[in-house]
This record gives sequence, C-alpha cells and structure tokens, in this order.
Amino acid sequence: MKFWSKDTKKVRFGLIFCYFCMDLSILNCVKKMENKRLNVDMTKRLWNRNRIFAHIASLLVVLLALYSEAGAQTGYSEKNPYIYTIQEIEQGSFMLLVNKTHRLPEGFVPQNLQCANGRVRCDKENMLLNVTALDCLEQMFAAAKKEGIELIFFDGWREEALQRLYYTNKIAEKGHSLATTLVAPPRGSEHELGLAADILSTLHKMRDGHFALTSTGKWLIANCWKYGFILRYPQDKIEITRFLFEPWHYRFVGVEEAKKITESGLCLEEYIAKKR
Repeated sequence: MKFWSKDTKKVRFGLIFCYFCMDLSILNCVKKMENKRLNVDMTKRLWNRNRIFAHIASLLVVLLALYSEAGAQTGYSEKNPYIYTIQEIEQGSFMLLVNKTHRLPEGFVPQNLQCANGRVRCDKENMLLNVTALDCLEQMFAAAKKEGIELIFFDGWREEALQRLYYTNKIAEKGHSLATTLVAPPRGSEHELGLAADILSTLHKMRDGHFALTSTGKWLIANCWKYGFILRYPQDKIEITRFLFEPWHYRFVGVEEAKKITESGLCLEEYIAKKR
C-alpha cells in the first residue's frame, strides 16, 4: 500500500493524530503524578482518567486501520490504477476485483464467453456472458419464472471500445464528477470481464433505483446469492464502491462466495480486503 497515496492520506493522518493523543495523555498523567503536591487519591483519579482516554485513542486507531483496509485497500487511484496481468486475471477467476482503481489490461477479451440468446430472455441480439455465469443465470431465470417473475437479461459482456464510448458520452452529458459514479472507466468495468449481468423485468425496463422497490427487484436481492450472484453496488456502500446504487447490476462470484458475501453484509471491495 502506498503510505501517502491520495486514497489513504486522510486515514494516515488520523492514525498519527490518535497515537499523538494517546502519548500526550499518558505524558500528561506522568507529569502530574510527579508533582508532589498531589495526594495519592487525586493521582489515582488522574491516572484512571488518562488511561481511559488512551484506550479510546487505541480503539480509534483500530477502527481507522480497518477503514483503511476496506476503503483504501491498496492505495491505487482512478488516475493511477493497478493494471492486472493475464496471469493475475486467471488466478483471480470469479473473485477478481475490477473497478476504477483495479483495471484490465488494454485489449483484454475474456475466454469462455457464450451467447445467452435462446437460453434466457434477452433485450438484444448476441448477448454474451461467461459460460459458468450463464449456466447459473439460466437457473436463476427459471426459478424466478416458477414464482411468476419474468426476468430480462439487459446487458452482459462489453468490449473495451463500447465501454469507452459509454464513459465519454456520460461525461459529456453529466460532467466528470457525476458520470464517474454512473459508468465505469474503460477496462474498469466488470462487464468487460464477462461476469456482470444487468437484469430487469418485463414490468420495469428502466435502470434506476425504483427497480429495487418492485417485486422483481426485491426477489433478485433476496435470491441472487443462491445462483452465485451478488448485488454489486448496494445502497449503503456507495462511499466504498464509488458507484451509486444499482439494483439491476449483478456480479457472478460463484455460489459459495456469493453466500459468504451476502451473509457478511460486505461489498466485494470490503470482502476481498478482509480476506487478504
């Protein structure tokens, strides 16, 4: 981790401040104890008070350290992202973290893509997804249909050029600050990895926050883990994922890991940081 990176600088200053307060508290207590004019009872009270303050400072150090791991992770930034090698992508498999700060190499095209048309209901022609993810997606669509819910596969794998077009168009439309919370930069999108699926329904075809309030949106959030998918950008994790709530965007991580992530209440960034 880069100690003075843009992502971790505030956290590091916080750690230094806590240690300073803890040392200052203990030093203050020692100086007062050395004052012969203080009686024994007053000395004990001062010691206990400063010891409590020191424990509070220590707790803050731990909390800030955890925040550093979950939020900042590696110290890479949007302007200075980490670029995966092909070997790292293969090793990362379904749990590879792809986001604004961790990106795919230029021109990357995933292997094992398969056409979803004819297997699940699709919004357009020639929609591709990782073959294992597609098998699980098909099972999820079938399970939803048994409960009277008609899902639609709206988006799967995207090539880098298309992601770049989406990104630049959104910046032109919304401005950089807002656009980067809506669309991932080229090579920083899970769609380019072939493991992300945008899923909506026949009754709600808009990619917006209202989808979470529909019966389909609620069903997906409650059941996606059973088929190896997780809600990738939860509403309460915006500060960590750096994306606005997307109740239609699901990431395939495998059934075992999806269950663990869902039970933990963590987003993918937090979960991977915790496992390191």
